[in-house]
Amino acid sequence: MSVKMEDLEKEVEKIIEEAKKKAEEIIREAEKRAEEIRNRPIPIEAYSEEADKIIKEAEEEAEEILKEAEKEAEKYKNIPRERREEAVNNIVGYVTGTK
Repeated sequence: MSVKMEDLEKEVEKIIEEAKKKAEEIIREAEKRAEEIRNRPIPIEAYSEEADKIIKEAEEEAEEILKEAEKEAEKYKNIPRERREEAVNNIVGYVTGTK
């Protein structure tokens, strides 16, 4: 069973898209938590600062996730085509039990 380069490139795109979705989810959750903090009835200034801090941390974490996904995707792109095909075919062989 042979894996096409198109399939490998789709997998790389999938890694990046999943990382983007996870980053967006983290940011949405942070914004939700920040809004809850802002809506608390007592010293708004302190809560607002805490909310801003949570959002900043979430954005930094999301950015790190995207960077790691891009690095992972780059690994696949930098492998010579023949080696990628050979590696993928070996993996498929082991998974299917034909190797």
